[in-house]
Amino acid sequence: MKLVHISDIHINAGPILGHDSIANFKKCLAYVEAHDHDADRVVITGDLTHYGLEESYRELQVILEASSLKGKLAPRLMIGNHDNREMFASMFAETSRDAAGFVQWTEETPAGLFVYMDTVDQGKHSGRYCQQRMDWLRAVLDGARAKGQRAYLFMHHNPVRVHVANADIIGIIDERALQALLSEYKDTVAHLFFGHCHYTLSGAVCGIPYSAPRSTNHTCWPEFSGEINRMGYGDLAPNYNVCFLNENSTVVHSIDFLEADRVKWRIDTDFNQH
Repeated sequence: MKLVHISDIHINAGPILGHDSIANFKKCLAYVEAHDHDADRVVITGDLTHYGLEESYRELQVILEASSLKGKLAPRLMIGNHDNREMFASMFAETSRDAAGFVQWTEETPAGLFVYMDTVDQGKHSGRYCQQRMDWLRAVLDGARAKGQRAYLFMHHNPVRVHVANADIIGIIDERALQALLSEYKDTVAHLFFGHCHYTLSGAVCGIPYSAPRSTNHTCWPEFSGEINRMGYGDLAPNYNVCFLNENSTVVHSIDFLEADRVKWRIDTDFNQH
């Protein structure tokens, strides 16, 4: 199964740190349309807007309506700390929510069960996955385990410390409780996908591999000084990830879509010459 994982599009009328989030997201979608039309799913893991404004969600609606990504390729939209849960839900009437009103749901896919999680603590940049949400997740994972399904979890916030101070202070605050739950389902959860940090990440938590793309707009630079107020950014390449989910493997590629014009192609007719 082929998955396109996009995150942190930050739709906003004005520039963000010198970047045009609307133009960049349109370029990202155009590249996906041209090169990843054979994907099975497209997922955007939060920070759909920069300020949670109605006008920004309306702009996102216009962009998606104009896109050829429809049906199974219609982007699955998740919320992040820059979003407003109720505004998002009011603008996207088809929004799936659990019984408690959190924007989280599941979807059957060729690879297994996709689990879309709501890690937003409204009004705060840090994330939270409260007991009510964990009860929902436990029931979902129990169901997947009973069916012998592989589960793929999607969330906005980093569920593990990444050793960059300004990211860790706004990750999932109750990360240890969530990690304790995840450790019980290492046999069921195949991979974790998240965003929030704005730089490429990969690793494992509780024995479960994870990956995260950069923002499609303002990429950040990971640094390890331990200074909470220090953030690196600049004219850095945004990206999205293309993931191949198979029974015995998960492969993740980073696509620097604004760099595509710099690529040179060579066609080899005789590999023995190398």
